[in-house]
Amino acid sequence: MPLLSVLLAAHDDATFLGEAVDSVLGQTLRDLELIVVDDASSDETPALLAAVADERLLVVRNEQQTGLAGSLNRGLDLARGRYVARLDADDVALPERLERQVERLRANNRCAVVGTAIVDVDDRGRFGATHLLPEAATALRWHALFSSPFFHPTVLVDRELLDAHELRYDPQYLESEDYELWTRLFVVADGGNLTEPLVLKRVHAGQASLRRGDLQESFQRRVALREMARVAPTLASDHAELAWRIGSGRGAVPAEAAGEAGEGLLELLGAFERRHGVDWSVRAAAARSLARAGLLGRTLKLAPWLPAQVVLERARRPVRERAVRRRMSAARRTSRDRIRVTVVSPEPTPYRAPLFDRIAALPELELTVIYAARTVASRPWTVEPQHPSVFLGGIDLPVARSVVRHDYPVTPGIFAALRGSRPHVVVVSGWSTFAAQAAVAWCRLRRVPYVLHVESHDLERRAAWRRAVKGAVVPRLVRRAASVLAVGTAARDSLLAYGARPERVRTFADTVDVPAWIERADGLARQRSDDEVVVLCVARLVPDKGVDVLVRAIAEAGDERLRLVVAGGGSEAARLAELADELGVRLTIRGDLAEDALAQEYVDADVFALLSWHEPWAVVVNEAAASGLPLVLSDRVGAARDLLREGENGFLVPAGDVFAAAAGLRRLADDPELRRALGARSRELVRGWGYEPSMEDFVAAVREAAAR
Repeated sequence: MPLLSVLLAAHDDATFLGEAVDSVLGQTLRDLELIVVDDASSDETPALLAAVADERLLVVRNEQQTGLAGSLNRGLDLARGRYVARLDADDVALPERLERQVERLRANNRCAVVGTAIVDVDDRGRFGATHLLPEAATALRWHALFSSPFFHPTVLVDRELLDAHELRYDPQYLESEDYELWTRLFVVADGGNLTEPLVLKRVHAGQASLRRGDLQESFQRRVALREMARVAPTLASDHAELAWRIGSGRGAVPAEAAGEAGEGLLELLGAFERRHGVDWSVRAAAARSLARAGLLGRTLKLAPWLPAQVVLERARRPVRERAVRRRMSAARRTSRDRIRVTVVSPEPTPYRAPLFDRIAALPELELTVIYAARTVASRPWTVEPQHPSVFLGGIDLPVARSVVRHDYPVTPGIFAALRGSRPHVVVVSGWSTFAAQAAVAWCRLRRVPYVLHVESHDLERRAAWRRAVKGAVVPRLVRRAASVLAVGTAARDSLLAYGARPERVRTFADTVDVPAWIERADGLARQRSDDEVVVLCVARLVPDKGVDVLVRAIAEAGDERLRLVVAGGGSEAARLAELADELGVRLTIRGDLAEDALAQEYVDADVFALLSWHEPWAVVVNEAAASGLPLVLSDRVGAARDLLREGENGFLVPAGDVFAAAAGLRRLADDPELRRALGARSRELVRGWGYEPSMEDFVAAVREAAAR
């Protein structure tokens, strides 16, 4: 459930709608949904909304035009957020608007609705006047006796309170449906305003407040007189009418009726203060109304300090306006300068998705991740990304698996997804999926810079045809990339060999939240007290992982204390069990484990071993090192180049070399102190491989690409 739902109703608003939508999806508060009710638009509005590739956007369409109140009520019924905010289709929310309003609402449990000040902006983007409304609850209640206490596009309201009291917009109050709603809400809660302008209010010939100003005034008057009658039931109707005119500034009061208008306003003020107490800001507001009516004597009697205050405000106004415009320009420029980044990735993974979640929360980037499929390598895990993401549907080509070592879904939807995300930069993960290949072609055609993210390396021997294909294709991809991200040293060396410029290669690791993993490992108690030496391997049970080599190495080590625990499942399980039984190796296959259960296996183990024939990185090495285990790795494991120091925290053995692996395991089995020392060194090495360095390098690569 999102924290916040933003409601936006649109009818033929394509001219400004894109900037409005971008301003919501670009908020520093990311935990939101944007509900756009398309009120039977006949222009480009539907197409514009369909092109937005952000899962936080929900678009619903009215087949017949129902008006603003009806559209907003439909949006309220769909809203799931704890809070609901508003924005008009031609306005712009500054980046920190929603975050600031939620903070204000949470700071006061009596406050159920918060608005902000606004700055006018014309259809060419030029700033106009700043408009403020009262800030505090009592002053707002006084203001609500004459006109709306909030600028409608700026409000953020407690949805639970609306639902509890069945509060919705009343469509019969055309052009003043929001004002009427706030007066009913004020019966059960308070409101407030932020004095800082956080919304740019568009002023143009097509907006309703200019086209139907007279209609709006008539409904405003109707709501105001109803509220006056509720606060001051003994106030005569003709006096209430005159009080509304001078209090709202709407309509001229004849000179001969000015005195009665003043009496009506003061009578209303007396009734208001009996209900809510004396508030000097309310008295100042009433005194200003009296002054506008020319009743200077009553003005000075009510607020003798007012003339000095007015003079001071007029002197400060030009300075304040200039300062506001500078802030608005900077804030809007910052909003526009957020880099839209689209990542094209094969599949979500439990180690990469949390990293993208954190990157998506960065204020300088607007991230969308397009996934080719839920999995392209028959992964057992289920990952639900918290970052904006799109999953493509496609047709798998089984024949391609023998070539690229994973599924190869043909996903033509990649082109529409890229268009919809409107990226400044595309980060392409790998080159062996259709989605990655199509993304590079799209970037070349559209002249959009791309960053290449690479996991593969050249530590293993390849068939001649594979080397030929890679040698023909990859150097072009690398040289044309605006920047390059490698998961580690092995991938970096491979990229340099293919022509990457060293200064443009950065690290974007396959890793875990290292501090959190260490903290959890330290908090878990070891659940065994025997004299066995448990060798843990975490891997899918497929030939590439070399688990059979590990079984043979344990048998060769000849130490009865060694026991092998394998966390993982796959087609090789039965064959490995038979091999272990044949060689007299004690083997336990745990199957696929949830993360907490896997963390316990690391804590209960004495050694971690992974003897893969093919392994671009292996995040399980990060997990084992963070758990404080010594490592025995094959030289085909990509992580070994960065997380293993020979003799310092483990042993590196040639892939397939049973005797070298057995020698390393034998040394570790014989020496508990060596195991402890090497495990401690593993933790030291892995501490530099948390999320933060990768996030910094990702942002740097994207900025470099955007600048190009």
